[in-house]
Formats: sequence, C-alpha cells, structure tokens
Amino acid sequence: MGMLIIVGSIILIIGLICLGKGASGLAFFCGLVGSYIISGGIIMYQESRKPTAMDVYQGKTTLEITYKDGVPVDSVVVFKDKEK
Repeated sequence: MGMLIIVGSIILIIGLICLGKGASGLAFFCGLVGSYIISGGIIMYQESRKPTAMDVYQGKTTLEITYKDGVPVDSVVVFKDKEK
C-alpha cells in the first residue's frame, strides 16, 4: 500500500519535470496515472483498517453495543486493544 503511494508520487514528479520541459501531453498522462495510483493506495489503506469476517473468527475484535433506555440502538465491531 505504501509502495503504491511512493510509485504514484514518483510518476507525479516525472510529470512535473516533463511539464517544465514543455511536454504537456506526457505531463498530463503522468499526472493522471500518478493520481490514480495514489488514490488506489489510499483506498486500499482505508479498507485494510476495517475488521473482516476473518478478524471476527480469530477473536481479534469485540462487539460494542450502544443502549438507549435499555434498548440496543447501535452496534459496531472494533479491534481489541493491542496492549493486552
């Protein structure tokens, strides 16, 4: 995931260098591809931080239930504390 962001940044820098040398078509292409790669890396990072069914099965998560007047109104699955 981090590697995608690094590669995307390198492609964006190449695009800026090409823009400075007058190759606007190549700069546009590098900017577009670099942006897509960085966006993909960020999306993959965000998705990896959500608990999966396997995390629940392996006991890495807990279920937190919110009650209002003794009635459950919301529940969320969260990772257990890593300190334990």
